[in-house]
Amino acid sequence: MRPDQLQRIRDLSEQLADTFIAEADPGEWSGDGKAPADLTQQERGDRYWCKRNAMATGGVLRYTLDLITHHEKGPAGGLPAAEQAERDTDLDKKINEAEKRAEAAVARVMRRAQGKQPSGR
Repeated sequence: MRPDQLQRIRDLSEQLADTFIAEADPGEWSGDGKAPADLTQQERGDRYWCKRNAMATGGVLRYTLDLITHHEKGPAGGLPAAEQAERDTDLDKKINEAEKRAEAAVARVMRRAQGKQPSGR
């Protein structure tokens, strides 16, 4: 990403944050101050829409901030190469262990399934 694009995304994130703050304010939602039982059907629907809209804006904001972090610190989150290599090795070990456990589980199931087949085979 070009530096000018990254700056535009930073500016956009500030606008999104301002919008999210306004949309997430419950005082701005339909039916503010009313008990849920006192809301009309229209107010309940509008209130629900306000919540969903705030969550959608928050999601776009989160994605935008993650994008900025990714480009500023790199995909590894700015970890030193040795530390990232250690994390990768640990992850590989965990994956291998999980694969071995899965293979063992499949083998157990297959042995049980073969033992329960009708004797005519």
